[in-house]
Amino acid sequence: MMDLQAYVFLGVGVAISVLGFFLKKEAKKAGELDDRVKSLETDLAKNEARDLERWNVATKLMEDRRNDVQKLFEKVEGKADR
Repeated sequence: MMDLQAYVFLGVGVAISVLGFFLKKEAKKAGELDDRVKSLETDLAKNEARDLERWNVATKLMEDRRNDVQKLFEKVEGKADR
C-alpha cells in the first residue's frame, strides 16, 4: 500500500503535467498571435509605402497642373496687353 508521501508526489506530478500542458497551449497561441502581428505590421508598412508613393505622384501632378495654369494665365495676360 502506498503511503501518504507517494500520493503527494503523484498529485504534484499530475499538477505539474496539467500546468505544463496549458502553458504549452498558451505559448502556442502567443506564437501564432506574434506571427499574425508581424504579418499585419508588414502589410501596414507596404500600404504606407504605397500611399506615400501615390501622394508623391498626386502632388507632382497637381504641381504640374498649377504650372500649366500659370503659363496659360501668362499667355492670356500677354495677349490682353496688346
